[in-house]
Amino acid sequence: MPQLEKLTIIHVDTGREWRGGQNQALLLCKGLSRVEGVVQTLVCQPRSPLSERAAKDGVDVVDLSMRGEWDLGAAWRLRRLIRVRGAGLVHAHDAHAHALGWMATTGLTDVSLVAARRVDFEVSRSPFSRRKCLSPRVHYLAISNGVRDVLLRGGVAADRISVVASGVDPERFSFRVPRGTMRRELGIAGEAPVVGTVGSLVDHKGHRYLIDAAPLVLERFPSAEFVIVGEGKLRRDLERRIREKKLERKIHLAGYRRDMETFLSSFDVFALSSHLEGLCTSVIDAMLFRLPIVGTRTGGVPDLVRDGETGLLVEPKDPGALARAIVRLLANQELGSRLGTAARKRALGYFTSGAMVEGTLQAYRRILAGRSSS
Repeated sequence: MPQLEKLTIIHVDTGREWRGGQNQALLLCKGLSRVEGVVQTLVCQPRSPLSERAAKDGVDVVDLSMRGEWDLGAAWRLRRLIRVRGAGLVHAHDAHAHALGWMATTGLTDVSLVAARRVDFEVSRSPFSRRKCLSPRVHYLAISNGVRDVLLRGGVAADRISVVASGVDPERFSFRVPRGTMRRELGIAGEAPVVGTVGSLVDHKGHRYLIDAAPLVLERFPSAEFVIVGEGKLRRDLERRIREKKLERKIHLAGYRRDMETFLSSFDVFALSSHLEGLCTSVIDAMLFRLPIVGTRTGGVPDLVRDGETGLLVEPKDPGALARAIVRLLANQELGSRLGTAARKRALGYFTSGAMVEGTLQAYRRILAGRSSS
């Protein structure tokens, strides 16, 4: 890891669950722990998965109860911690942390505020959101060019945005899990084509469009089956949609799983049906497994999936287009193999946790250099 002049960082994450943002925060902290001159503290919710995993990995953790972006008490305690630790940079890893960090650093001219932006939702028009988002004190780390474009449309100055892609740790996979492991568990025939996806069961992931695409795929490949890995508030709605289409034996809702390798080893095609997507590390995982990918042309997905080069892209909210692309890959294994090989090469070149840490360090340098010259 490159050397950085002494820098004390306070990371803040308000998440109570374990999702992609928390994983990225932990990967960054672990990577920065190997950088000479960096001293860091991670502030997160008490008894949260991030708190427990970070402490286990040797990260300095401070538990702080944070009850939303208007929690003035949490902002005051965070400000006191910043002063006690002598922090020169606060890195907020989610929207509520951004607000708390903005309040906590008000008037602290010797502290830089960095906000991770992981979603391609439009910048809110509420007065409070506008103040915190457009504040000249805030520097953004956007995880994709799509997210950067949203910030620009929202009025954020270009010189306050750095694009630093999310990354994954490719070494956490053995790439040795037998193809049949998942199939035996779910009762899927050994030779049946499997179309899979991974993502929380929330609206912007667009799982309903994949469900709607399934009958069109089955017209061409009657033995095909679909596996959706993830949990969320839309589970009952998706179960009802599956029943209405009489697809109970064809679509498997596998729930939240930590053994991603079991599933990625068994998929024949990875399908992402999101209509909003900051980047999607699940796609990066699929790329590492050389899976042929169908993605939607939204947010940061085109940064990963280059149409015709590392996968196929379709317009969001279009089950017909999604189905046609899936059928194309199932029918042409040579094409799928070529796309999958190129996808793995791109993932290893640009979307690893090491690349994410290095990109973050470069952004820190630019931000600190700008502060010292102003």
